[in-house]
Amino acid sequence: MLSLITSAPPAPLPHRAAPSLRVHGPQDAGREAVEAFIHRVFAERYGADVRSFAPVLVSLRDAEGEIVAAAGYRSADGGPLFLERYLGAPAEQMLAATGVPAPARAHIAEVGHLAAARAGEGRRLILLLGPHLAAEGYRWVVSTLTEELRHLFLRLGIAPLSLGAADPALLGEGAAHWGSYYDHHPVVLAGQIELALKALARRGLAPRTEA
Repeated sequence: MLSLITSAPPAPLPHRAAPSLRVHGPQDAGREAVEAFIHRVFAERYGADVRSFAPVLVSLRDAEGEIVAAAGYRSADGGPLFLERYLGAPAEQMLAATGVPAPARAHIAEVGHLAAARAGEGRRLILLLGPHLAAEGYRWVVSTLTEELRHLFLRLGIAPLSLGAADPALLGEGAAHWGSYYDHHPVVLAGQIELALKALARRGLAPRTEA
């Protein structure tokens, strides 16, 4: 489960117009631009060639309407998750093996392809995505996070539960499309959304939303 970190909390985000999360389903007209943004960021950062995307994408935009951060998610109830290739077992079974009650797959969301133009925008996206997933009925998030992203969560006061390393050998030839991504030591992690939101609220990091 998630737990609080005892270090001093990060400073609140500077005041600006409250950001809003845009949600893009499979047929959304704005989805192509979000996919292009994710592809570009991963290509620039890792030399990766992202070829498939989650059924639901989310994006964050600046005052001019330009995409500054994006990610994707899928329900575990819709079929095998990408990260389950690393685990060798369903995500709920891996969670149960750690001692927590096994959640229903309908309550698990896999979040991936977190891409941001700047680190601060990625942080904003994370703060908005949690409440959105909770409102959609999800209770757990599972994700494959690089060392950099794991440090970001720790700075936010969140320590996800480790389910195992992400071994590119398990992807076969598909690993070649990810460039240097696996040089950043990705790990499969899980977090309970309710506990994460409480941790953020205690640190004064609950997101502001537009009316």
